[in-house]
Amino acid sequence: MKFKMQFLLGLIVLLSFSCNKDDDSDCRETLFFWNQTKCADPWHTGENSSNSETENAVRQYLEIEGIMVVNLTFDNKSPLTADCEACNCGTGQRIIVKVDENDISKMKKFEFNQ
Repeated sequence: MKFKMQFLLGLIVLLSFSCNKDDDSDCRETLFFWNQTKCADPWHTGENSSNSETENAVRQYLEIEGIMVVNLTFDNKSPLTADCEACNCGTGQRIIVKVDENDISKMKKFEFNQ
């Protein structure tokens, strides 16, 4: 009986820690997203640019505006359609930018999604 109780308690503790694995609440408010377009982004990169070219351009663009970039990554979760060839159509890629908390209002001003 004692073993069953310890096992159950251990299982509950293990499950409670595993649920926090994907919780990024400490940085959620400083994460912003930009849905990359084929050629309409303000830093003048697009579908023909490599991720490293785009990263450098975005960092430079934001730093000129006084925004401190903490981290910049990419994913493929953009909701913009990539089925068209217009400049403002999406590439399917999002640019994810983590900034200093003092720059949140500036990021909203430049129309980044939070």
